[in-house]
Amino acid sequence: MKQNKNLSKYLDKNVTYLMLSVFLISASALAYRFYNDFPCDVVNMDIKGKTYRVGELIKFTDLTEQGKKWRWDFGDSTAVSTGREAFHIYKKPGDYSVTLKVNNSCERTETITIKEKKFVLDPNKVPKFIVPDSITVGEPFKIVDNTKEAYSWEWRFGETAKANATTKTATYVYKESGLKTITLVVNGDIKHMSKKVVKVYPKQQKEDPIKRIKEAEKELGWDIPYEPDAKDKEDKEEKEVPYISEPAFEKKLTRIAEKKTTAKQFADYFCGDINKTVVVNGKNMTFLEFCHKIRGKKINIKRLTIFRNDGSNCIKNMDIEYKRIYF
Repeated sequence: MKQNKNLSKYLDKNVTYLMLSVFLISASALAYRFYNDFPCDVVNMDIKGKTYRVGELIKFTDLTEQGKKWRWDFGDSTAVSTGREAFHIYKKPGDYSVTLKVNNSCERTETITIKEKKFVLDPNKVPKFIVPDSITVGEPFKIVDNTKEAYSWEWRFGETAKANATTKTATYVYKESGLKTITLVVNGDIKHMSKKVVKVYPKQQKEDPIKRIKEAEKELGWDIPYEPDAKDKEDKEEKEVPYISEPAFEKKLTRIAEKKTTAKQFADYFCGDINKTVVVNGKNMTFLEFCHKIRGKKINIKRLTIFRNDGSNCIKNMDIEYKRIYF
């Protein structure tokens, strides 16, 4: 009887210990869950950057309230980061999956798109060369690059697709007239390529002065050149002809250029002979030939001197200096 009583007392003590152990384990598990476990849907991250480009520093921040441990994987096979805040720089453009693991249990993944590094033009790398004021078909011209630290060159003069020269100083001869784009690439840097547009004028054809006079007469509607005889010249020069000042004469020449009048309107001032020789920009030509030369062109008369016969206003010669305007 005494033995059964002792056994019962021993079992009661073991049950008490067992229940106490179960309570402690449950309490510990509950405490661990309370402090370390939380719903995974509350994991949140913040990503901040200027433009999300290659070489730009991007800041990653965990916004989870109960987060105590973090593991950042930036999706580019680089080392992970273990802080609440992380900074990272991507070296290549593309889409990256950024994964954040909080408290070793919950994860969140977001995709970030990294763009190409923004190109910034360096003015010191842009090739520097000077284009001539005017270029004529068939005439060679020389052009020089003045870029510092240059070691290779590719010149293109706008007539062919291939490079026309690969030296610092290039010489070229245009075969066709028109607007041409001259491009230069230095040190193989296409992004800093320099472009300049040049006007190429057609080669002037030398013509027979008599032929040009005939063409001018035909253009003016004169089938037969006006050739006053000696008596007409003598009669005209004996009597006084209308006087015209240099400024007024310049205005009439401008009207010739604008196709608003013809050389025939000047006959009275030349005593009927508009084939008289005049000096134009230092060269001799007939007045009729000069009118044909400027007809339909934009001109700027810099100087005009008229020489008249004594006793009358008849123009016997004149000295004209003018410049043609192309633009």
